[in-house]
Amino acid sequence: MGPYTLAFVHDWLVDFGGAERCLEAMCQEYPKSPIHTLFFDSRQFSGSAIINREISTTFLSRSFFKKRYRTFLALYPFAVEQLDVGSPDVVLSFSHSVAHGVLTRSDTLHVCYCFTPVRYAWELYHDYLRLSGLDRGARSWLARAVLHYVRLWDAAAAPRVDCWLADSNHAARRVKRVYGQEAGVIYPPVDVERFKPCGQKGDAYLLAGRLVAYKRADLAVMACTRLGVPLRIVGDGPELGRLRRMAGPSVTFLGKLSDDEIAGEMARARALIFPGEEDFGIAPVEAQAAGTPVIAYGVGGATETIIPPDKDDYSEATGLFFMEPTVDSLCLAIQRFEVDSHRFRPASLINNAARFAKQRFVEEMKQFIETKLEAFRGGS
Repeated sequence: MGPYTLAFVHDWLVDFGGAERCLEAMCQEYPKSPIHTLFFDSRQFSGSAIINREISTTFLSRSFFKKRYRTFLALYPFAVEQLDVGSPDVVLSFSHSVAHGVLTRSDTLHVCYCFTPVRYAWELYHDYLRLSGLDRGARSWLARAVLHYVRLWDAAAAPRVDCWLADSNHAARRVKRVYGQEAGVIYPPVDVERFKPCGQKGDAYLLAGRLVAYKRADLAVMACTRLGVPLRIVGDGPELGRLRRMAGPSVTFLGKLSDDEIAGEMARARALIFPGEEDFGIAPVEAQAAGTPVIAYGVGGATETIIPPDKDDYSEATGLFFMEPTVDSLCLAIQRFEVDSHRFRPASLINNAARFAKQRFVEEMKQFIETKLEAFRGGS
């Protein structure tokens, strides 16, 4: 395969989460490729491979918009179409919102790595309205109108992508249902080497991630409060105030922590609680790499990264599932874990996590891009 130029498009860069780790891994492989994004907060990416390159943004990166970016969803489709990516051989977009709708030239191959079609406009539309308090009243009709517009634009923008990738089979099925397109699956990178088991486990459960409504941290807070078991919460987000109000004395909020501090929390945790429906979910893999089992809602990407017991055989098990998104269901899973926690084997947890190492992601992505580009050039 001869040399080629590549540009990245990412929805926005304001937090360093799972989507941003995918971008960073590819930035390390393509150190000269520019990044195009709606808005960018450089303070969150100090020391990252993301920051040492050309980064172009939109009018949404002005402080007035950026501080309130969640309230300007209606402007996202217009904004992403203002990004001028030039004429690279390949555009690689990382999209869970609008990045896949960027405008490219006919001689540019557009590969989209899709975490999910806009979840609050499609799959979780009614849940989002209810959990955000937008299911009634005048504000509800405005929110519904905006999300209807986003769905129309999203469907119209999907054909701009030449090749689709998804971060799990669960997400690939969603791409097929929403966009009518087949998507290959490449699991995202997890820096499993950063996590090490520790000799002494603590007695507290752990929840880690952005505190937004669809991740259902409220289930973990209410279940651990009801059972009186200790829960440590790492992360920040718009749900923080509500979660604090419902939390009992056994729940501790730690806020944002450094990567090293999170790795320590993962290693010491009795188990990680993962109560939301995710298309992949990096935190459960990180926990397993640290030798920590996972209690997860048994749908979505968690079913592809966590191995439940085979009846009463725990030899390969890495976690337990609860099957209803309710406090009662999660409480039952925690109570079962309290009885069977000693049966999980750290070696099985670590071996399972190794399937998702970062270098595997980079190699699979690069091979996919080069294969598709060769076919694209041959057909032009």
